Amino acid sequence: MLNYAPLPDLLALTILVFVFWSILRRRAGGKLQAWLLGWIFILLHFAAQLFGGRPGDLQTFVYVFSAMMLALAGAAFIYAAGGGECGGRLRWIAAAGLLAVLLYILFFYLSNTPTPWYYAAVALLLATVVAVLFRDPDRSTGERNVYALLVFFLAVLLGLVTYYRQEGYGLDCIFFVVYLMAGIQYWRKFPERTTGSLTAVVGLLVWALVFPVSALLSIYRPGLHIQDSVWNIPKYIVAIGILLTLLEEQIDHTHHLALHDPLTSLPNRRLLKDRLTKALERAERNGARVAVLLIDLDHFKLINDTYGHPVGDEVLRIVATRLQMRIRKADTVARVGGDEFMVVVSDLLQPHGAQVLAAKLAADLNEPIVMGAVRLPVGASIGLGIYPDDAQTVEELCAKADANMYEQKRHRK
Repeated sequence: MLNYAPLPDLLALTILVFVFWSILRRRAGGKLQAWLLGWIFILLHFAAQLFGGRPGDLQTFVYVFSAMMLALAGAAFIYAAGGGECGGRLRWIAAAGLLAVLLYILFFYLSNTPTPWYYAAVALLLATVVAVLFRDPDRSTGERNVYALLVFFLAVLLGLVTYYRQEGYGLDCIFFVVYLMAGIQYWRKFPERTTGSLTAVVGLLVWALVFPVSALLSIYRPGLHIQDSVWNIPKYIVAIGILLTLLEEQIDHTHHLALHDPLTSLPNRRLLKDRLTKALERAERNGARVAVLLIDLDHFKLINDTYGHPVGDEVLRIVATRLQMRIRKADTVARVGGDEFMVVVSDLLQPHGAQVLAAKLAADLNEPIVMGAVRLPVGASIGLGIYPDDAQTVEELCAKADANMYEQKRHRK
């Protein structure tokens, strides 16, 4: 007979998989693919439980298949929680969880040895394998110690629970470590602690605790019955947290695009005006100076017409990098036009400091840009305006820098 108890969870997970698939269609990325794959494995895990009531070998197969789907989901979640990166550490951690489940199932179901020491040896083997996989010489000693402690914790748990020779408890311990690792990776990936990331981390940690808690209750409180729907609540908390995180990332991305140039990632006019306004207000209170440098590239149109827009775009990105390398972190460089950039220098200590910076920027931009066998001379005309010497408002200051820039351009021609 079929077990119809998992049907509500199957329906909910099917909708969840459809939601992640719909998001993935509009926003490609390895992280989203890993999340979608993980939820597909969870869906298959519940689908297998429909046949859990069948006796004989089918029940054993369903149990093993269900455990494997849960392990694959945990590996996918570790990978996705780390940002979908192809880093060696994440790959090996995910592989370690899968290998632990495979070895446990292999030795538990294919061995006829009832001696508890045999299972303790299996636990030691698993701990050794996982310790080798976790080893990462490029990481700091402190971080390696954290993972070594987790591996030791895994070995102790496996050795203790397999002593009782109770079916499935060893897997519970492995799953606890796998999903705990996913929670730790998510916590490390989002240090800003947003609502979405905190929800996902709490869900993953509670999900990890479900496995040892359920095993302990079955051993010490066998008469206590908790519905499966209660144990499945953490899964949906994780799903809500992931979706909230994706929404927060999309909002941050949209906000970034509204305030930055998409080609160079520099602030645009809108953000520049806001920062310049604040710089003038702070300078008025402190009696300081603010300098505005308007930079117009001399030969950009010729480069664009001769070599095409892709080369022109790369020239703009290189120019933006050179400007950022020259200014202080407290200052702002923005792209305000096709080949125009503006630098805002706040808290200027000496009036001639702006002229010195302008000369250095001009020297940097006079250096040809080498692209393959081609040397592209760029050059720039730089106009300067200083608050409060030349102007009192944002508009007047920008107009002064613009006038000085065109005067220099006419002089250079």
